[in-house]
Amino acid sequence: MTVPTVDAATPPKLAVENIQKTFFKSVKDDVVGIPVLNGVSLSVSQGEFVSVIGPSGCGKSTLLRIIDGLIQPEGGRVLVDGRIVSGPGSDRAVVFQYFGLYPWRSVLRNVEFGLELKGVPAKERQEIALENIAQVGLRGFENHYPHELSGGMRQRVGFARALSLDPQIILMDEPFSSVDEQTRELLQEQLLELWSATRKTILFITHSIDEAVYMANRVVVMGARPGRIVEEITVDLPHPRTSEVRALPRFGEIRAHAWEILKKGIRESAELNAAA
Repeated sequence: MTVPTVDAATPPKLAVENIQKTFFKSVKDDVVGIPVLNGVSLSVSQGEFVSVIGPSGCGKSTLLRIIDGLIQPEGGRVLVDGRIVSGPGSDRAVVFQYFGLYPWRSVLRNVEFGLELKGVPAKERQEIALENIAQVGLRGFENHYPHELSGGMRQRVGFARALSLDPQIILMDEPFSSVDEQTRELLQEQLLELWSATRKTILFITHSIDEAVYMANRVVVMGARPGRIVEEITVDLPHPRTSEVRALPRFGEIRAHAWEILKKGIRESAELNAAA
């Protein structure tokens, strides 16, 4: 596996600067603000694979949606190649936890969907879709429907759909959490192979510390709500990331360190919920 190199001297591909986000809800006759993100700053270099972990409710998914432009922050900004993000764009694509496939569309038609929205001619979008279906290992399933596929296969359709748009940045929101453990490990290996082959920049949200350490160049740990980044951990493990990597002492050291940080955040989150 050829690992994309990261040039620290170049400006970041993705820059998240001091993001602030509050959600509001009605309580009796009043409107109460719930701070979700508090001053989140993060940079991701071209070709880097960064995992984000944190306690439930710390704003990981909200941060991902702000980066994609689906939600606007109250403060701070997101930049891609130095350009401010003001909404969704073709330079970013999201792979969601629950596949997001249209049940009435075949695999081919699901992968073509984003290209249709962009107005790509039918022949061209079919060629692009077929190429990416093959790349994720689903050749022969082009005319199948989502209900005819396993969970892992449906998630690979989601990969193919994201890749078909040829985004510069792929944002992944717990993409493997709804599949069984064996399928999860296979999808992890396939994603790392795709990352190596395409040199995309990936920001990967997960609840699994093992997955975060195994997949990434860097693990970003968020603290309890309101979410903020409490530590960034460099993952100095060898590539390719085979199953043997998980047995290395260094893997255990990084995992243990990440867990200690995360455990503190979980305790803080529990205390906040108890006081609410």
